[in-house]
Amino acid sequence: MSSKQVIVLKIGSNSITKGCNEGINLEVINKLAATAAKIIKDGNWVIIVSSGAMALGVAKLGKNYIQEKIHSNPCDEDMTSYKQAITSVGQVELMKAYENVFKFHGLHVGQVLVTHAGLDDTDRNSTIKTTLERMLEIDLVPIINANDTVTSKELEYGDNDSLSARISALIGASKLVIFSDVDGLYDKDPNKFLDAKLIRKVGKIDSDIKSGAGESSSGIGLGGMKSKVDAMDICLRAGIAAYILNASQIEKTPEIISGVLDDFIGTEFTPSLKVV
Repeated sequence: MSSKQVIVLKIGSNSITKGCNEGINLEVINKLAATAAKIIKDGNWVIIVSSGAMALGVAKLGKNYIQEKIHSNPCDEDMTSYKQAITSVGQVELMKAYENVFKFHGLHVGQVLVTHAGLDDTDRNSTIKTTLERMLEIDLVPIINANDTVTSKELEYGDNDSLSARISALIGASKLVIFSDVDGLYDKDPNKFLDAKLIRKVGKIDSDIKSGAGESSSGIGLGGMKSKVDAMDICLRAGIAAYILNASQIEKTPEIISGVLDDFIGTEFTPSLKVV
């Protein structure tokens, strides 16, 4: 590798799609591409961990078609094997969207499907790392997703948040930014408590932080705040600075990660900081 920084950007299903039957959110993916282009222009590398394949599979096939075939709604039901089948369609749609949008920003993308088991295995772990390094060296933007179609463990594992953190640690990233449909980490669930307060900076994941995190409330996203806190814990232990931001702030990311912008709305996780 070189002295360039590797910035990992993770985008959630609720942000990259318009819902479990509505297709890709072109505004968000365009902002993501512009942001990636800016980070690369500044002399760094970008890796993207993207959710959304299952939702796009539903959108492509149509909810009525799926319900006619399986007599159930995969967006609402826990039907792992059918979700895997539908995700196989969504993966194609997801990469088509990334390719079509990113090329207008002068970027080439490549798909990398990984499993948590692959990251656990030393040989496969090394292969994934080398592949990502070579992609970055020839100026490709890796688009990573869990390989949901061939192993139920990925859907059962629950999220791409921890995957993005593990990839960050593997590749030696300097920063991880998780884009979500929430503003950051709160001291309690803001959907249930009106007095919930946004925590701006975190230096250690302790029992208080974990108790304030909740599961996903969405039918299309597998990761909730709990999964994001777990991901932040992985990053902090690896000495990687990380952020949870609302996807509406995607275009501000280059300034946020460079420290130029101090008034962003989100939560910053930095190993040297104490809990505030």
